[in-house]
Amino acid sequence: MKIFSFFFAVLLLMLQGTSGFLRAPSTEVQCRQAGGSCSSHRCPPPHTRAFGRCQQGIPCCRTVVTIFD
Repeated sequence: MKIFSFFFAVLLLMLQGTSGFLRAPSTEVQCRQAGGSCSSHRCPPPHTRAFGRCQQGIPCCRTVVTIFD
């Protein structure tokens, strides 16, 4: 039972450190720090996807790697 409580404590510490990565960027600076770029209207196809916003209405786009191409 002691090992279970130790494992649970370590798991909580790990999740606490990664909680900032779960939020989508909401400013241009956050977008660039996350490896994205601001697009004027839509993300250019075929391998980019929006994952946040740079400003109101402007998407933050990031390249998506696909393994089935």
